[in-house]
Amino acid sequence: MIDDGDLDALLSAPLARVADDGFSVRLANAIARRQAFRERALWTCLALLACAPAPFLPIEDFAQAALRLGPALSGSVALSLAAAALVLTITFERRYRDWDATAL
Repeated sequence: MIDDGDLDALLSAPLARVADDGFSVRLANAIARRQAFRERALWTCLALLACAPAPFLPIEDFAQAALRLGPALSGSVALSLAAAALVLTITFERRYRDWDATAL
C-alpha cells in the first residue's frame, strides 16, 4: 500500500526525457499547414460565392444611387460613429491577433 508521503514523492519527481527525434515539430507543422489550407479554402469559397452574382447586378444603378446619396451621407453623425467603431474594432482585432501570435 502507498501512503500519502510516497505518493507525493512519486508525483513530484521529475519525469525522464522522452526521445522526440523531431516528430512533434513535424506534426505541429503539418497541423498548422492543414489549418492554414482549410482557412484559405474557406475564404476562397466565400469570396467566390460573394462574387458570383456580380455579373447580374445593376452596377450603373448602384453608382448613380451612391452619387446621389454621397453628399447626404457624408454629413451623417451616425454613419461617422459607425465607421469609427468599425475601424477601431478591426484595429483591435488585428492587434489582438498579433499579440496572440507572439504569445505562443
